[in-house]
Amino acid sequence: MIQKILFTLSLCSLLLPLNGQIKGTVIDTESNPIPFANVAIYTLPDTTLITGTTTNEQGSFMLNTDNISSDALLRISFIGYETRTAPALPEQTISLQPDTTMLEEVVVEGDLPRIRLRNDAVVATVQNTVLSRAGTANDVLKRLPAITGDNGEFTIFGKGKAKIYVNNRELRDASELDLLSSADIKEVEIIHNPGSGYDASVKAVIRIHTVKKSGEGFSFDVRSTYFQSENTDLREQLNLNYRYKGLDIFGTVRYERYAHYQRSKIAQEAFVDTLWTQKNDLYADGVNTPLTTIGGINYEITPSHNVGIKYTVTSFPWEEGRKSTTLSDVFADGTFYDRWESNENQTQDNRPRHRLNVYYNGKIGELKVDFNSDLYRSSLSTASSITEKSQEYDNRIITSDNQIRNRLFATRLVLSYPLWDGQLQAGNEYTRTRRDDDYVTDIQEIASTFTSIHDDNNAFFAEYSRNTPIGQLSAGLRFEKVSSDYFDDGVKMEEQSRDYTHWFPSFSYGNSLGNVQLQLSYTTKTIRPAYWQLGSSIFYANRFTMQTGNPFLKPTIVHDATLSGSWRFLQLMVSYKQERDVIMQWATQMEENPAVTLLSTRNVDKLPGLTAFLTASPKFGIWSPQATVGIYKQWLTITSIGKQVRLNSPIPVASLNNSFSLPRGYLLTLDASFQGKGDDQNVELLDNQYRLDLGVTRSFLDDRLSVIVKGHDLFHGLTTNIKAYNDRLNIYQFNRWDSRQLELTVRYKFNTVKNRYKGTGAGEVEISRM
Repeated sequence: MIQKILFTLSLCSLLLPLNGQIKGTVIDTESNPIPFANVAIYTLPDTTLITGTTTNEQGSFMLNTDNISSDALLRISFIGYETRTAPALPEQTISLQPDTTMLEEVVVEGDLPRIRLRNDAVVATVQNTVLSRAGTANDVLKRLPAITGDNGEFTIFGKGKAKIYVNNRELRDASELDLLSSADIKEVEIIHNPGSGYDASVKAVIRIHTVKKSGEGFSFDVRSTYFQSENTDLREQLNLNYRYKGLDIFGTVRYERYAHYQRSKIAQEAFVDTLWTQKNDLYADGVNTPLTTIGGINYEITPSHNVGIKYTVTSFPWEEGRKSTTLSDVFADGTFYDRWESNENQTQDNRPRHRLNVYYNGKIGELKVDFNSDLYRSSLSTASSITEKSQEYDNRIITSDNQIRNRLFATRLVLSYPLWDGQLQAGNEYTRTRRDDDYVTDIQEIASTFTSIHDDNNAFFAEYSRNTPIGQLSAGLRFEKVSSDYFDDGVKMEEQSRDYTHWFPSFSYGNSLGNVQLQLSYTTKTIRPAYWQLGSSIFYANRFTMQTGNPFLKPTIVHDATLSGSWRFLQLMVSYKQERDVIMQWATQMEENPAVTLLSTRNVDKLPGLTAFLTASPKFGIWSPQATVGIYKQWLTITSIGKQVRLNSPIPVASLNNSFSLPRGYLLTLDASFQGKGDDQNVELLDNQYRLDLGVTRSFLDDRLSVIVKGHDLFHGLTTNIKAYNDRLNIYQFNRWDSRQLELTVRYKFNTVKNRYKGTGAGEVEISRM
């Protein structure tokens, strides 16, 4: 009788509608969790979509149900795997099979999914792909779609300089990317339109996530890099780390020597009452030798509560400087006027730069808390002496001293909380900046100045994201109030002082149509002028050319709409930007003497621009190529020399990065890039630019010892040749640098583990403006 009752109850439970939650885990054939797989619930017989979600990083999902029929079905899909349909049971584990038909032509199973869309980002898988053998994080980023740069400085094509995060910690030291081995990287996220949680001036973000590691004890990593070009450059670095239970102590000592040269031909045509023509040959050399020391402590109070402190000091124990010689021939209406030889000797007294960061990262119940505070201080004194010899007129000796002092205090608080089956993030960011600029010169035509800028930026932001039956939705809003006071000799200048109040909305929508993933996003951003662009000091180049800032500059407001898509190994991105009050380099003629050019900046009303690129990342056996083609086009009309000039020519770009996995652990890389002619703001690019790099990497002793040999810019094609249109002046300039060089890197690692520092930093944008 009891058995009959139990059977009857079981039968009723199968026939009655489901209520409560449906949860489960999605795994692959090797029982590894599959994060961010799409899970949707349908009813029969009409297969109506009821609701949906995506799995978290552990491959788990949970759906809230309300009176759904017992014959409802779950549909689970993820790019690179076969879509599976299963009964909507209260709890289960679902295994997905690799989609071999999708991979058979060009990609092996172990290499997918390599590039896909997820929420607000383009995600590139590194673990278990050829990218894991690229060398360092620097080498990985150089091989990802639409990313250009090196040595910790990377730009997203059509967007601008990217802010880089490693495990949600903002990268403050560019060399950290060289410290991070590509084998330790799980994936990289590329965000073309960062939302409201980022500073309004951040135009692109790169987030690196590493493979979770465990280990304790002492470890070190020592690296020596030698560069040979026309000069010799060095990078010597030692990283130390000690971990025991919740305690993590780390330190870094790094010495660098950067010797550089520049060779330029510069022609200037000033169309005033007389046609003044300058033909200049510039030869410049300089050396920088920073010594950086980093020390810090992390402490894991509990797995949900972490605190830490990090102190960085960068000193310059050896004299810094730059020497240049400029030979100038000057013509008036085509007739010889004068010949100058200008020799400048510039020395720098770079006082140590100090930066202190403290952080707390924790979780209270379901509330996540991330707090950071930063202090920063720097001081730079530059003494310059110019000896100008004239063939027809008097000789000149011009001396100047410029001292710049920067101070910053910043805080950042971010709170995250699950709400209505989604995630709510809110916070505050505050920066307080002080900059003093003391400039003294002995030339009568130029006034000595002492100016100060006091900036206070207080921002509040909120962003909400949620998976819905129609896709992933995210919306955010950032409010920034900026107060900028400008002082001249201690007196506040009301006309140059500014108060800005801006709202910066953001929105994104993502969805999958079969194996095609789409993402549409919109953001509003700003570009604040650098502090040197706001200065009023006038710097002497020669008796017909000087340079100054513009304290009346306004920040640029950028409206950006971006559509991204991916299918198999193809990725497409199209972005349209509308920039208001664009900051542009601009030259005018001095009223008291029109023959003298004053180089400065100004705001232009608007600048629309379109960016598009297509990337293919297949794999053919040992060969893993990545090909990218793209284009940037602007629409700009300016008035130059009394005429309307249209600067609308598009700039084409292309790259082909190749990795060859050879026997005995060798990795061969061959990378080529190209940038064509076109227009960028008021500058016309007159020549094509190209670059070819070749490298070989070999690891020994179970990857503890590695040797890298690379040739950079083998054909010395990284040159620029431009024409700049100005008010009554045309500037033609050709530049060549010591970009062709040979690199040899030897690196040894002992028991290396990543330090646990979780500080994300505050005030990064202000520090970069300094």
